[in-house]
Parts: sequence; structure tokens; C-alpha cells
Amino acid sequence: MKWEFLREEEFKGAIKESGGLCVMCLGCLEKHGQHLPVGTDSLKGDRIVELASEKAGVMMFPTTMWLGDVSSAHIFENPDKTKKHGFIGMNPNTLMTVLEELCDEIARNGFTKILLCTSHGGNANLAGFFTRSQFYKKKSYMTMYCKAYDFAKQLQPGNVLEAAEKDPEYFSMLTEEDKKTLAKFAETGTGGGHADFKETALTFGTHPHLVAPDRFDAEDGSSIGKLNFPAEYGINSYATWLANIPNAFSGFAPIGCTATIGEAYLKLSVDRLAKIFEYVKNYDMCEQVMEELKLQ
Repeated sequence: MKWEFLREEEFKGAIKESGGLCVMCLGCLEKHGQHLPVGTDSLKGDRIVELASEKAGVMMFPTTMWLGDVSSAHIFENPDKTKKHGFIGMNPNTLMTVLEELCDEIARNGFTKILLCTSHGGNANLAGFFTRSQFYKKKSYMTMYCKAYDFAKQLQPGNVLEAAEKDPEYFSMLTEEDKKTLAKFAETGTGGGHADFKETALTFGTHPHLVAPDRFDAEDGSSIGKLNFPAEYGINSYATWLANIPNAFSGFAPIGCTATIGEAYLKLSVDRLAKIFEYVKNYDMCEQVMEELKLQ
């Protein structure tokens, strides 16, 4: 169900059918090499969330593409020089305010569970901090977050290939050439996680007409290693990404990636997310816990 498609009189029934759950995708607008559009995160995330929400029978709230954490883009004063046109970096305080007011409004309409689905690596910290900050005030609803898709495990080329060998019918869209490509990237790795093979595959699966295969290797997706801290120290700074990945492309050129591989990646992602939605939809402890917390 899509919020904006409903008539006013349909909301009461939709809330009941959704089990009080409303889901929302958080993407962003930023460069993804020269072979994917700047709206990649929002476009692929929205489509996956939409299909999964339809399958699970839950409400999907429409969010805007700039509602994501690429705040550092605001410092790129000369896009011509940095090759970073298309970024939209909002003040972090604005993002937090907008998210809270949207969630409050969703709850005012009768939803008791809100699940943010992150479709941009930088949104994991944003969503984590936001859902924690929601407990600064007493709320009548629970805010949660999860990943819109699983790049870390499920969508690794080797794991997809293994799954395809176990269930060829489920992966009937894959050609023998596709399997060879998956095997190649299973052996070498994808080389990163931004505009790499996995992300290109999902964009192929959701918006194939926006992928530019002739630009797969237009820019270098390797780290230049300008700013590195010893791994054993556990030091983290976003400056490492800005300094080491100047082309906003982290990965090997996704040569061999196809629309049929994208179809497989999309199918896996939708089924995974729909399963998550169905669980939260039918899990009644969320409301009970929030009521108990309000009384403390």
C-alpha cells in the first residue's frame, strides 16, 4: 500500500491491514561513479520497499530523495572542480527535525510502528541515532530501522551463485554467462561497496534504463589511500572516505553485470524485506512495550 494512493476513507482499514506498521525508505542524492544516477540509493531503495510492502501488505510512506545523510556535500563549493554535481547535503539538524515531525504525523494518523529502511551507507548512523533520540520524549509509537537490502551477506556474488546452484528454478533468469560473471566477482570480490557490482546489479534490477554500461570503467573506483589509521586502533572518521574515494566510486568496474543479474538481486532483496515487514507487522510486543515505557 502506498500512502499517497489512498483515499481518506481507506486509511482506517489500511492501518488495520498493516498491523499498525508504516515503512519508509531513506536514500540520498549523491554521485555513484559515472555509470549510475545520483538518485541511485533512493531509486533502488524505494522500489524494493514498495514491492516488499505490497507483498507483506503494509503501508509505505512517501519520502523525498534528499532525506539522507550526505551532509558533507555542502562543503563542495565548486562541483566543477570536484566532479560532484548532483549532491544534496542538508543540515543534520534539519534531517533530524524533519524525520521526527514525519514520524509524529504518521503516528497521529494511527500507526503505532514505523520502520525506516536505509538505502544509503551513511544513513545507518543517522537512523541509529534518530531512533535512539526518539526516546528523549515519550512517544505513542515505536521507531525502528533496518537495511533495505543485504549487501554484506545475501548479495555477495559468491552467495548469490551458491543459492542459484541450489535452487535453479528460483534463479531461472540467470544465464550461463551471468553465472560466470558472478563466479568472477566471487573470486575477486567487488572491490568496495559504492557503485560497485552489487549496487549496479540492484540498479539494473530496479531501473535498468538508468544504468550506463559503456561508463562502467569511466573512472577509477579504487582508494587512493591518502588517509589511513591502523585498523587495530579502531579509529573512525568520515574524512577517510572523502580523502580516499575522490571519485565517489568504491569498487571494481562492474563489467559483465546485466539486467538479468539485477533481476535476481531484486527478487532476493524484495523477498528478504517482505519477510521482515511481515514479522514486524504481526509482532504485538512493540505496542505493549511503548505503553509500558509511557507509564515510567
